[in-house]
Order: sequence, then C-alpha cells, then structure tokens
Amino acid sequence: MIDHVEFSRDLVLDYISQNISLVGTNLSNLDLSNIDFSGIDLRSVNFSFSNLQNSIFVESDLSRAYMRGAVLNYCDFRKSNLIRSNLTVTEMKNVNLSQANLQGANLSGAASNSGQSTARVIGANMQGAIARCTNFEKAIMERVNLNNTDLRGSNFVEANLTRVSLQGAKFDPDAFDSSINV
Repeated sequence: MIDHVEFSRDLVLDYISQNISLVGTNLSNLDLSNIDFSGIDLRSVNFSFSNLQNSIFVESDLSRAYMRGAVLNYCDFRKSNLIRSNLTVTEMKNVNLSQANLQGANLSGAASNSGQSTARVIGANMQGAIARCTNFEKAIMERVNLNNTDLRGSNFVEANLTRVSLQGAKFDPDAFDSSINV
C-alpha cells in the first residue's frame, strides 16, 4: 500500500518513469533536485523540508501540497496548480510562477518552536521570481520577500500581504487595490 512506502529519490524517479500515482505521498526530507515533475498529479504530496531546487513542475497539479521548509530555488512552476498549497518558510529565489494558480496558497512566515522567548518569524523568499499573470487570490503572504519579482498581470484580490517587501518589484499600478494589509 502506498501509505506505508518509504520513498527515496530513486523510488520517486521509478514512480515517475512508470507513471505511478504520487498523490498523497510523503516525500519529505528528500533530495529531489533537478527532477522533471511536469504534468504530474502531485495533489496533497508532502514535500516538507525537501530539496527541490532546479526541478520542473510545468502544468503540474500541486493543489494542497505541503511544502513547508522546502528549497524551491530556480524551480519552474509555469501554469501549475498550487491552490491551497502550504509554501511557508520556503526558499523561492528565481522561481518561475508565470500563469500559476496560487489561490488560497499560504506563503506566510511561521513562528519557530525553538524554545526562544520571542518567536522568530521567517517568511518565504521569492526574490527575483517571475510571477507574471499568477493568481494570488486570497493567498496569505506574511513577511514574504518579493524584491525584484516580476508580478505584472498577477491577481491579488483579497490577498493578505502583511509586511511584504516589494523593493524593485514590477507590478501593475492597481495590482494591490483589492488586497489586504499591503
């Protein structure tokens, strides 16, 4: 049964090559860098704390995927479905999110449970990302670094943008008119 399978990088590659479903699998804490996941159904997959750097997710379904703490630098998410995905505390430098759907996705920071008296808040780093025509509708983005990000044509209707950094970002003049806490 897939619920009890312990995945490794090689097993993930075998599943992809044999077109075996990965829906709902636990792929956390793995090195899955440089893998082409294009067009694959990855709904509810747990990628938490995995290294996915340089991986390709073009036209993949990542709805409700759990990616907390994952390394997503240089990933390609063009035309991907990331609806209601958890992308908290991720590294997302130079990602391509063009035409991706992030409706209801959580890109907020998270409080550390390290025992410190003051919670340490860390946000997603999307510096330099390409997110043209991306749907961020109702997304929660707290302490997210969007510096030098291309956000032109993106939808931020009812998105919660608390302490988001937009220095050098490119966006439409009315992009944040219907957003919360910009």
